[in-house]
Amino acid sequence: MKEKIIIVGISIIGLVSLLPFIKKDKLIKENNPNNYNTELAVNISEDGTNYSIVNEVPTSGYQLNNEKSVCKTQTEASGIENAPKDNNITIEYKEGKINFLGVTKQRTRCYLYFDKKDEEKPVISNVTTSVTKTEINVSVTATDNEGVTEYWYQLNSNTPVKGTGNTHKFTGLSAGTTYTVKVYVKDTAGNQSDTTTKSVQTTSNTSEDTLAKLNITNYKTTTPSFKNVATTDEGIYRVSDGMYGKYSYYWRGAVTNNYVKFGGFCWRIIRINGDGSIRLIYDGTTCHANGTSTVESIAKTNVVYNTLSSQSNYVGWTYTGTSQRTLSGTSSNAKKQLDSWYNSNLANQTSKIADGKYCNDRNVGTGGATTTWGITGLAFSYAAGTRRNDKSPSLVCNSEDVYSLKVGLITADEVMYAGGNEKSNGSYYLYNGQYYWTISPGGWQGGDAKVLYVSNNGASGGNPVTDAYGLRPVINLRSDVTFSGGNGTLDNPYVVQ
Repeated sequence: MKEKIIIVGISIIGLVSLLPFIKKDKLIKENNPNNYNTELAVNISEDGTNYSIVNEVPTSGYQLNNEKSVCKTQTEASGIENAPKDNNITIEYKEGKINFLGVTKQRTRCYLYFDKKDEEKPVISNVTTSVTKTEINVSVTATDNEGVTEYWYQLNSNTPVKGTGNTHKFTGLSAGTTYTVKVYVKDTAGNQSDTTTKSVQTTSNTSEDTLAKLNITNYKTTTPSFKNVATTDEGIYRVSDGMYGKYSYYWRGAVTNNYVKFGGFCWRIIRINGDGSIRLIYDGTTCHANGTSTVESIAKTNVVYNTLSSQSNYVGWTYTGTSQRTLSGTSSNAKKQLDSWYNSNLANQTSKIADGKYCNDRNVGTGGATTTWGITGLAFSYAAGTRRNDKSPSLVCNSEDVYSLKVGLITADEVMYAGGNEKSNGSYYLYNGQYYWTISPGGWQGGDAKVLYVSNNGASGGNPVTDAYGLRPVINLRSDVTFSGGNGTLDNPYVVQ
């Protein structure tokens, strides 16, 4: 097929821009005698294979085929058709304009080939993921009319990375954590697909994983008698965890292997939660032996749980109006005081502290004058008070009473698991010779809202929320924390890195 020729003027050894729509055989003449005339043969293709001769340089919708396009300069020994490629000439095509660099001779002809520009973006039809505790594996299915050539992957707000194919692996992640995965692809022309976004959670750690981390291999699957206080080292027990799922492992009695150093303070392990996080109760700036009476293990002294006791809902960690329960509303005085202590002492350790689950059980139990809740009126017991009286602790809690907190208080149920009840006990690890609040509502009686507490003899009791007792902070270490050493004893506590 013979190409059509467009004759144009090209500046000497420089960059000349030939505007589009140059008509056939139109000669651009310059008064400067050093101008050289150049012919253009323009060919376009819709499929990248078959080309047709046209009379103008396309302004849009096409891209220059640099491999096929060539400029030739006639020599004495050959005609323009048989002349070799002039390697000194560079052809550029930008925004509908042809530019030439390096034209230095007369009788130059450039054969230009343009391919239909691919403007169709690729389509992602499916993104699948699989997870481990520390990895997310991504697999992408995408199609394009010209073929997908690039796969891009992004985790949360991190910089997207170009993968080596349609699969990618994110590593070094945290267990039980939700991540945002974004995927997009590109084709040869640089067209980019829409971004596919997925929320992916890594596999959670288990309480058994944490036991192994602490080098603990011995525990009991039986149920102790909660009718009796635990005055000796009864070890570690397993129990179903109604709030976290799976199993929780709790320390009971005069145990000596649950000391932890963290954030500049000493703590005692209450239990390992079902998700592998570690529930701790404050023991002071130094660690104390079982049976020690010390105010140092009280973070805030003489705190009224709430400033008013004239409504039954004042047992709430938060409360509102005359409603039985809320997870928002007005904060109790105990919550305000505890949050203030946390912000002053542990805010810089937040990354290692889990959002723990704290049960402020406001279900009504039995044993009172009524089993129907009321803002005032007849006396009734809250469910935690009933369980305390029946000596039947539980880790099940109404979801409307489960707070997600960085810091809270121990429950009356956890006091029973640890070895306490309404009888005195100066031997178990929760004893410190001080009065301190739990987070568990006790009941409504005599016109007073009552919350359960631990007394100075280690027994569990219940008094009006306007009484002033101590606060022993309870936190939950994340399941992925690491330890630099220790075996949990008084002289060699576990040390959080």
